[in-house]
Amino acid sequence: MRNFFFFCLLFGVALIGCGPAPVQNHASRVQFTPINSEVAAFWDRQTTDNAVLLHAITDEYNASHNGLPVKIVQTGNYGDIYRKVTASIHARTLPAMAASYGAMTLEYAKAGAVVSFDTLIDHPETGLTEREMADFFPAVIEANRYEDLDGEMYSFPFTKSVLVLFYNKRVLAKAGIDAPPATWDAFLAQCRAIKVATGNPAWAIDVDASTVNAMIFSMGGEVFRGKETLFDSQPAQRTFALLQTLARENLAYPIPPRTFNDETALAQDTIAFCFRPSSNRPYIEQLMDDPDAWGIAPIPQVDPEDPHTILYGANISIFDTTEEQRAAAWGFVKAFTSRDTSVRWSIGTGYLPIRKSAVDHPDMQRFWAQNPRNRVAFDCLSFAKSEPNRLGWQEVRGLIEKTATALLAGISDAPQAGADLKRTADAVLARQ
Repeated sequence: MRNFFFFCLLFGVALIGCGPAPVQNHASRVQFTPINSEVAAFWDRQTTDNAVLLHAITDEYNASHNGLPVKIVQTGNYGDIYRKVTASIHARTLPAMAASYGAMTLEYAKAGAVVSFDTLIDHPETGLTEREMADFFPAVIEANRYEDLDGEMYSFPFTKSVLVLFYNKRVLAKAGIDAPPATWDAFLAQCRAIKVATGNPAWAIDVDASTVNAMIFSMGGEVFRGKETLFDSQPAQRTFALLQTLARENLAYPIPPRTFNDETALAQDTIAFCFRPSSNRPYIEQLMDDPDAWGIAPIPQVDPEDPHTILYGANISIFDTTEEQRAAAWGFVKAFTSRDTSVRWSIGTGYLPIRKSAVDHPDMQRFWAQNPRNRVAFDCLSFAKSEPNRLGWQEVRGLIEKTATALLAGISDAPQAGADLKRTADAVLARQ
């Protein structure tokens, strides 16, 4: 998950370095051959303990299934994967599947290189039943449907997490606070109390477009509807006004881009709050010296009775090579996202199980019983939303981050910032 933050930069570099994929009608067939006809190669970025577990799951799958074996190929970070897949599309030679984000999948689909999962899911013999599909959280499925591609499903959920609030109980206690904030009004009040009690800002902000969008969701808003963005809406304006207030009162400060200084500050009792993907839990767990000194909560809401957060994470794209390669890849995807394996992957990595039935799994129950905070992120899945899967959205993300940075630096005013962001973002999407 950490490499996602580097992907935002590398994606733009990749477009320049490799050139755009050849544009095709996504429904047309283009002839691609397998990179390796003896295995179903899966290009991925998992490293360290996550990679060890992924290889173990893959080895067990290969031992229990007929057909082509799946081979995990560590292919660098997400930017590296994108560049290599794009080059392979030009060469007409592809792996069976690869980890991908929506912006990457859109480019692959434009080149006619990826398979529609709707066809795989609906297959009468090897597909998934309605009951099986209903067991997936709606957000993780909808995140893989592409409005620019007629709403078809061109990827399948792989590594998922949600934005949560990590908090330091020791810092809260210094301000006489015994529970994290449930609302944004309470969050602002607690930040002020912490500043008075400790003399320090309460929140070190990783300026990330997904965090801003999650705040807008939690304010009761949306970021896109129809053909236009909604950054001038009331929920968006409340978000920008809050960021401006936090900066003006020195209650929060931005950290350097692509660093994790906020997590370090949280562990050192310098700040009280850290907004990060739930998959960062294992890293924060390693940093904290006392397992009882910190917690995880849903992000604050304008209305706790109608909560919202944002869904993160990579997906899997299957490439349109041979029938044998497609069958092997689809078989692996089904096995990897099964209830048992989804739970095993979640416990071992910090990613979320993507099936509703995971709640009753004995291994999941034991894991949650070890510490209640381990369940918080899973409970947030039911109200998580994904960002728009639209051509041009990656550029819009950059505009969102520039807007937030300007607000935190005191060089922009909230009402005008929202209006300016909407105008420039709409222009980007219109060009697509």
